[in-house]
Parts: sequence; structure tokens; C-alpha cells
Amino acid sequence: MACLYMMRCKHHISTNCFPLLIGILLLILGGCSSRVDHSLFIRNIATDLGGKAEVVIGQEYSLQTVHVLSSKNDVLRIYIEGDGRAWARRNRPSMDPTPVNPLVLNLMTADTYEDKAYVARPCQYVKGENCKVSTWTDQRYSQSAIVSLAQVIDALKQKGNYQHIELIGYSGGATLALLVAAGRDDIRSVRTIAGNLDPHHVNRLHNVSPMADAASPANVIDKLKRIPQLHLVGAEDNAIPPVVFDAYRASFPEPECIRGEIVAGASHQEGWVEHWRALLKIPVRSCKAL
Repeated sequence: MACLYMMRCKHHISTNCFPLLIGILLLILGGCSSRVDHSLFIRNIATDLGGKAEVVIGQEYSLQTVHVLSSKNDVLRIYIEGDGRAWARRNRPSMDPTPVNPLVLNLMTADTYEDKAYVARPCQYVKGENCKVSTWTDQRYSQSAIVSLAQVIDALKQKGNYQHIELIGYSGGATLALLVAAGRDDIRSVRTIAGNLDPHHVNRLHNVSPMADAASPANVIDKLKRIPQLHLVGAEDNAIPPVVFDAYRASFPEPECIRGEIVAGASHQEGWVEHWRALLKIPVRSCKAL
């Protein structure tokens, strides 16, 4: 983790590397335990952006956010983190689901839009009394995760007095972006990056154990059919291959506004940040009245 944080300091926009390096040194000396204090890293990112790092308290989970709320637009763009380090190995869960390489946070910082927010998943960056290993493994697409994220979106929307929301979700964050969108009437669009559009399909594809409590966007098609969607799929992504999007889109009876785009050279984690500003220019198709 320390090495990757150093890489971010070198290659991205941070101007406060020295306190980060001190924090990394303390992390190393502390043996990189599961109780890492990520707050210094998050605060420095927020400072670089001229924004604010804030933990939003929800009914069951408190979620870490980084936001820039200028209120210059009536649409707030929200980036939702992926599953992070849910598993240390294939059959061994991690003790801390915080992403080692915060891809979604890097995407948000690369976005020049003036009203934006990053939202981490339950128990990433900040632990609460309800955080258990099952939270970021078998329960990561549960109803409690959906409700917690919806509560944070409500709080951010109210804070900046926004009228509409754009959601951008990566990997498992795409799953939750779609599930949250299905229950709201203020969503302007949903973009996904390497999105797990159907956890049950993906688990079967990789021959791994089913997640009995996982909700799936493929099961709420009727609620999603009116929401404009753009799904970016990495051409080299072996975790979420293009067939996942193909199956998802095929489940819509009228899929005109469900658009997919294959991104050449992109894998599940690589090839996104450097092209993100260009990818944001890809139009999201509007949906006709259904």
C-alpha cells in the first residue's frame, strides 16, 4: 500500500507529498496493520482539489466522501468506489477493504467538472461498529449497502442544493450505482467502468460461489429502462469481459439508451485514468418516453 501511495504522490496532482511520506513511514513502522489511518491521505486529496473530505454518517454505515460542491451546476456528479481490497487472496478475505490503488478517486480528480463527489463503500477508509468481514464480501451488494449509499447521495445533494444526480461507478461500484438509480427519480444518467452489471452472471462465469444476498441490476430492468446509461468495457478485462455487458443489454426489451463502449487497451484496473477526460466526452444517449 505504501509504495502505491508514493506512486500517486509522484504522478498525480498532490502538492503536499511530505506529510504523506511521513504517514507512509509511520504505516511501515507500524507493520501495516489492518487498522491503518487513511485520513491523512484523504485530506490531502481533498486539499489538492480545493474541496472537503467528510465522513457522512448513515443509518448503518458511515461512508468516506471527498467532494467539491461549487453549486455552479444543478447536477452533482458522484463517483462510487469499487469493491476495493475485499479479498486478500481468492479464498481469503481482507481485513481492510480500502482500495490499494484508489482508481475511482484518481478518476474523480482528473475530472474538471466543478460539482463532483467521491463516495467510498461501507468500511473503506473508515471503520464503524457494524463493519464485519461479511460487509465487504458476501454482503457488499446487499440492501444495507444500497440504503447507505442512497443516504449519502441525499446528504450531498442537499448540501449543495442540487436538482439532479449523475452516477459513475467502477466494478462493484457500478452494481450499486445502478441499484441506487433504480430507486430514485433524480438520476440524470449512469456511467459504469468495468461494471459488474450482474453479480450472479459474473460469479457463474468465474465458477465461484454464489452470493445469496446480492442484489443485481439485471433483476430491476423495468426500473432502469428509463435511465440513460453508458457502460465502458475494457477490451483486455478478464474480470468483467464484454459478454457481461452484452447479456445485460440483451435483457432490456428496448435498449436504445443502454449504450456500451469497448475501450481499447484497458483492463479491469489499467488504462482508464489517462484517457478519462476523453471518455467523459462520449455522449450518454437520452431515453425516449416509455
